[in-house]
Amino acid sequence: MFSSLLGFLGGLGLFLYGAHLLSNSLQKLGASKMREYLATITDTRIKGMLSGIVVTFFLQSSTVTNIIVVGLVGGTVLTLSQGFGVVLGATIGTTLTVQILTFNISQFAPVFIFLGVVLIMFIKNHTSRSIGQIVLAIGFIFFGIGLITSSLEPLSEHEQVLEFLVTLSNKPVLFALIAMILTALMHSSAATIIIGIAFVTSDVLSLSAILPLVLGANIGTTLPVVLSSLASRAEGKKLALFYFSIKVIGVTIAMFFLAWISKLVPLLPGSPERQIAHFHTLFNIGVTVLFFPLLPYVAKLFHHLFPQAEEGPTFEVELDERLLDIPEEALNNSRHEIIRLANMVKEKMIFQLKNYIEGAYTKEELEEVEDIINDSYIQIQQYLLRLGQRDLSRSQSDLEVKLLNILNDIEHIGDMVMRFLRKGEELKEKNIQLNEDDRIQLKKLLSYIEKTYERSLYAFKHDERDVARTNIQNQSIINQFEKDIKFEHFNSLIIEHEYNSDISGVYLDIINELLQVYHHSINISRTVLGLI
Repeated sequence: MFSSLLGFLGGLGLFLYGAHLLSNSLQKLGASKMREYLATITDTRIKGMLSGIVVTFFLQSSTVTNIIVVGLVGGTVLTLSQGFGVVLGATIGTTLTVQILTFNISQFAPVFIFLGVVLIMFIKNHTSRSIGQIVLAIGFIFFGIGLITSSLEPLSEHEQVLEFLVTLSNKPVLFALIAMILTALMHSSAATIIIGIAFVTSDVLSLSAILPLVLGANIGTTLPVVLSSLASRAEGKKLALFYFSIKVIGVTIAMFFLAWISKLVPLLPGSPERQIAHFHTLFNIGVTVLFFPLLPYVAKLFHHLFPQAEEGPTFEVELDERLLDIPEEALNNSRHEIIRLANMVKEKMIFQLKNYIEGAYTKEELEEVEDIINDSYIQIQQYLLRLGQRDLSRSQSDLEVKLLNILNDIEHIGDMVMRFLRKGEELKEKNIQLNEDDRIQLKKLLSYIEKTYERSLYAFKHDERDVARTNIQNQSIINQFEKDIKFEHFNSLIIEHEYNSDISGVYLDIINELLQVYHHSINISRTVLGLI
């Protein structure tokens, strides 16, 4: 009995680790491509559903698919109805894994483990290592299934264990609840269903007795998504609630007709383990067929339940901690937040400097914005640094460094603006009045800075390298303008017989602070081109 328990735990551990390693390895190879695929292909509900099947099967995780969809719906790339279509497809895609695992594949585990180790240890390139991790993960999964099955076979000889399991199976609702909890704890419906299949193949439980376990596993797989969505954006809450709701409704209907279903499942083709896999797939197809025609109406209901929050005067960073386990999406989330922060700097700081010169905007308002920028900078920077401690690919590491550099330039722009304001205060303290020509020149310089920053931000947002390159090439214009503005300032002082050196000192300091804003704006374009 004790050795059986050890074998079961070891097999389950290998299965879960293999599933985790497989999902992570596939994400590194294809998460960005799957994201692009969803964004470009999913223009209708039916395409969304089919895309959800493909992406979930490829990434081996309905949770990862849902997270990608949250980002696409939040970025208005997909409508909520299309996003729900992808979620429905994901429920089917995740069943294909169980379909494959119910074949007699555990005998091939040693071959996959050997090939995986060879690719990882003896072929020294990144692609081979990634493929080796996938092959090794498949080997662990197969070997884990074999251990689970072999360790449960002796249970048929223990009367007390059999009595407990039979008693449990006679209470389908309780059996489903236990399966739901186990699935939530293991973050894997496939693991729970494989255990159920092992009970059947070991003659511990009957086929009909395992059906509540399969249904409970279908709800359990939604619970981690629901819990993690509590800290996510509104789109995440909508998709998680939809995912949970369709499973609960589907399971409730199935439990109501369980006696009838128990008679039909043995009529499905194949061995008992294949029949369980077929039931799992047909259940999720049934849920999809039930809800697919209702998606537009469900989307309207969710828009009513979760109305779009009005944009307030403050800025809050929205970084999803669960995305740290999915680096590609964590980088997309960080990039989105940096763009939001950069837009706020543009609207609330750079575009307000002209008004400040005219006295229509106060220093206190800009100081409040600066505090928000500093707090947001720390939050995003810490998030990216924690992400950098994960196992990132080379391209992901490069993007992380670029994002940190751009974030740093945005924060420095806020600092330079505040230094500009302090110089403006110095004008008042020293009772210095700039002449009209100097004010005109300042406004011209500000206009050029505004355009430069906007172009850099556009290049960053849309990855427009040509825009970034043109922005950098135009530096000669600002260099000449700097010379002209200083020459005209000194010339006007001579003409007006002005001898107060404080005027030039403060005015030139103001110019220099604005030029620093310009240089940090140009740095964003340089980072887009990889010139860091």
